Amino acid sequence: MQLAITVLNDNPFGAIPELIFSTTAAGCRMVDLKSSRFGDLHCAYLLVEGNWNQLAKYESTLHATEKKFSAKIHSHRIEKPRVIEQSMPYIVEVIGLESNDILQKIMAFFNQRNVEIEEISGRRYPAPYLDAQLFSARFVIAIPNNVSMFMLRDDIMYICDQINADIIFEPFGAK
Repeated sequence: MQLAITVLNDNPFGAIPELIFSTTAAGCRMVDLKSSRFGDLHCAYLLVEGNWNQLAKYESTLHATEKKFSAKIHSHRIEKPRVIEQSMPYIVEVIGLESNDILQKIMAFFNQRNVEIEEISGRRYPAPYLDAQLFSARFVIAIPNNVSMFMLRDDIMYICDQINADIIFEPFGAK
């Protein structure tokens, strides 16, 4: 069994390290962890694994950790493991002038073609040498075997041309 947890905390030495320590103390295993800073908040996603009684022991520590560090903690039990279809992982990076269109159009593009977005990150930053704001988004996608990778690449490049954005489309792990 697994437990998915989200954490919002304004103390970098607070809830997140405590939750990681509690994982081992409860006899659970950390499957996945992502943490980053948003403004003044420290945010994390944790995926913890164990048998039902280990997860119950771990869950019992969440409320105390939340109160101790004035954090916002949410958890959700995952009863069945995810079934992963045959697919090819790709990284797509899109960079353009700041615009809501970039994320909306790229995400709509993937949704219409049943391409799962496994991970997404994006940020706005000032363009060097210019008085303009750029937006960069990085997607990790899973292209199903029944979707033509070449047609997908051509179609997304056409979309990026329409919104005046640059794109990198490459297999996951290629460098």
